[in-house]
Amino acid sequence: MSESTGRREVNKARTRLALVDAARELARERGLEDVTAEDIADRAGVSRRTFFNYFSGIEAVVAAGLAEPLERMADALRRRPAEEEPLVAILAALREEPLGAEILLGWLPTTPGSSLRGRELQLRVWQHHEDWLVDVLRDRLGDEDDLRVRSLAAAVMALFETVQRAWLPTAVGRDPHDAVAAFNTTLEQVLTHADAGWRRPTS
Repeated sequence: MSESTGRREVNKARTRLALVDAARELARERGLEDVTAEDIADRAGVSRRTFFNYFSGIEAVVAAGLAEPLERMADALRRRPAEEEPLVAILAALREEPLGAEILLGWLPTTPGSSLRGRELQLRVWQHHEDWLVDVLRDRLGDEDDLRVRSLAAAVMALFETVQRAWLPTAVGRDPHDAVAAFNTTLEQVLTHADAGWRRPTS
């Protein structure tokens, strides 16, 4: 890599990070529903066109901001024994590397009152991570049937979204530790139901 190419890549990474940081700051200040691409670009000191050179929209920026903590969970999943069934391994990985405040609360406004539109934006972010989970599962499952891998990733992300849909209205203004613990506990319960095929528990 030439010096000019290396410098260009560093500048691109810096701009991308500045956009993510600006979006997070604005989301904390006013809620995602009141944040536009122009707002983020202005806060980051770049043009609207530059914003769209890096991201397709608000949801994509949020997804990028969540990538690093999700990758830690992915690493925990990759370390699970190869013979474990996928949902069992995902549950174990989440217990080892539970989702933390940075991913669950880092993009929520600091005061109650986030609108339905803002919550829907939060929920749709999980859809951006479906392809990411497909890649993580492929690392684990190898050259298995592509439809099995994709349907598993879609199902898991749908469960994440379902849990967050129930959790979001209760999270703002709550003690952060309690809010995060409640999310992870509920997510474990839902994944356990899925692993059991949603059968009724036996008494």
